[in-house]
Amino acid sequence: MSPRFLPLFSLVPLSVLVLAGCSTKTEADTTEPAETVTVEAENGEVEIPRDPGTVVVFDNAQLDILDALEVDVAGIPSADVVPELFADYAESDDVANVGSLFEPDFEAVAALDPDLIISGGRSSAVTGELAEIAPTIDMSLDSADILGSISERTTAYGEIFDRAEEADALVTEFESRVEEVGAKVAESGDGLVLMSNAGEISAYGPGSRFGFFYDVLGLEPSIEIVNEEARHGEAMSFEALAEADPDWLYVIDRDNAIGTEGASPAEQVLDNELVDRTTAAQEDQVLYLDSAELYLVGGIQAHLNTIDDIDAALS
Repeated sequence: MSPRFLPLFSLVPLSVLVLAGCSTKTEADTTEPAETVTVEAENGEVEIPRDPGTVVVFDNAQLDILDALEVDVAGIPSADVVPELFADYAESDDVANVGSLFEPDFEAVAALDPDLIISGGRSSAVTGELAEIAPTIDMSLDSADILGSISERTTAYGEIFDRAEEADALVTEFESRVEEVGAKVAESGDGLVLMSNAGEISAYGPGSRFGFFYDVLGLEPSIEIVNEEARHGEAMSFEALAEADPDWLYVIDRDNAIGTEGASPAEQVLDNELVDRTTAAQEDQVLYLDSAELYLVGGIQAHLNTIDDIDAALS
C-alpha cells in the first residue's frame, strides 16, 4: 500500500536472531519443523513463527511500518478518526475489527487464530493478556531515540516477514532523508514545535514526545522547554511565544487529529496580534503539519511525510 519506490541496500539487523528449524527428515517423520525468529521486544525475547500468515496489530506506528513493507494484516483496532494513511484498512472487508487500542476484543482476536500479535504504545498494558492468545511482541517506539527505534523495528520486520531487502531500503531512505533535510533545518534558524489544543497552545522541546524535530533534524529551540516529559507539552502563553520570537513554528493540531467537534483549527488559534509579531509569522514560516499522522501514527511513513513537508517549506 505504500507509494514509495525504494532503492535496495544491505543493512545487518541488530534486533532479530533467526533460528532456523532443523530440516532433517526421517522415514518416521517427514514434517519440517516450522522456522522461527526470536525477537527482542519490550516484553523480552519472544520466539515467533517466521513469516507469520495471520497478523493482528494493536499499534498505529507498527501498522505504519508494516504497511510500508506491504505486509498483510488480518486485524486492527477501531478508531473514531482514521488517518488517511490507513484509509484502505478501514474500508477493507478483509481486515477485522479487534476492539480498541486500550480495550481489545479478545474474542475477536482469538477468532482470527493469529500467528502473531503486535502491541505497542497505548496497547502495551495489555501485552500479557494478548500473549495468552498467540505469540505477542511489544514493539513500542522510544521517543528519546526515534530514529534508531524506528529503524530497528523496520529491520526486525524485514527479518520476520522475509522482506529484509525492502526493510533495509526503507531504513536507508529514512536515514538519508533525515541527513539531507536535517542539514537544511539546522541552517534555517531557531524554532518551536507547538501543539494547539482546545484553543490553547503548548510547546515541545528536545527529548520530548516530538523531540524528533530537535534531536534528529537539528532544530535549535527558541527557548528552553522545561517540562519535556509532559504528553501534551509545556503550556505556553501567546505573550511568551511573542517574546521567544521563533524563526519557525511547526504546528500540530490535536483537535484536528482526534476529530474534536466544534474546536477551532490551529490556524485560527494562532491568528492573533501576538503571534503576528514573531519572525515565523512575518516570514510566512509557520508550518501546519499532518497532525493525524504525527499524533496518532508516528511510524516511518508518517515521519518521512513530515520530512517531505518540512523540506518543501524550507525550499
